[in-house]
Amino acid sequence: MPASPSPAPLPVTPPPVAAVIFDYGGVLRREDPADFDAFAREVGLPPGWLWAAFHDIPEYALSRTGRLDAAGYRAAVVAALARVLPADRAEAALDAWEALRRADAPVEPAMRDVLDRLRGRVRLGLLSNAGAGARTRLETLGVAALFDDVVTSGDVGRAKPDPAIFRLAADRLGVPPAACAFVDDTPRHVEGARAVGMRAHHHHRTRMADLIAFLREVGALAP
Repeated sequence: MPASPSPAPLPVTPPPVAAVIFDYGGVLRREDPADFDAFAREVGLPPGWLWAAFHDIPEYALSRTGRLDAAGYRAAVVAALARVLPADRAEAALDAWEALRRADAPVEPAMRDVLDRLRGRVRLGLLSNAGAGARTRLETLGVAALFDDVVTSGDVGRAKPDPAIFRLAADRLGVPPAACAFVDDTPRHVEGARAVGMRAHHHHRTRMADLIAFLREVGALAP
């Protein structure tokens, strides 16, 4: 008589996470390429050019690991804008953009609500690719006080998606990477977090329901 087939193994449900780590720009604070393009049209820049002037220049990576100071990075952004605009207009356009950005809420109201719902249930971390001194600026804005710990790349000399910075963020929260959830708006940073064992979510400000579903799925929020 043939042997009975072995029963299929029961699915294993991962334990709830003990910490949730958030990116800053594009997650907690509004930073949408569409906003960059709306402003670019006003000052005569082609679509995508303003975003690229900030993010696609070599000096961006240097500034995010603390190897280039804020003044050097800003000068590089002006130089990128000046490929399309006259130099004086490039400087004026950047001044106007920076003034507009200063008017943004340091944390979007919908995200502030999420943080309030998570507080006391899990450890809260912030992990941002930002220039040297960014942690001090976040403290001045009152953002750092919302978290158990804040890691900014320019202040630690590592930047996402380097595995070391994800492990550092987890270690400073006292939680192993496998017990962390991570939220970012950049796909390669999401993949970087997954590579060290974190459960990670690709966020966009228009998909808040997906974020809440993810946080429930990982046990950070009640079902």
